[in-house]
Amino acid sequence: MPDKDEAPRLEPELDKALSDLLEQTRKEPLSPRLQELADRLAKALAEARQ
Repeated sequence: MPDKDEAPRLEPELDKALSDLLEQTRKEPLSPRLQELADRLAKALAEARQ
């Protein structure tokens, strides 16, 4: 069983899809709630890449 503190690694296809989604959120107006979620997703994606 993996260590609880160990973040799962991203599959390349998932990483690309999430990156594309975040790029699209930068180009379109979002509600404050969706912008907050996009920011959280960007942070989680950056942490998973480390």
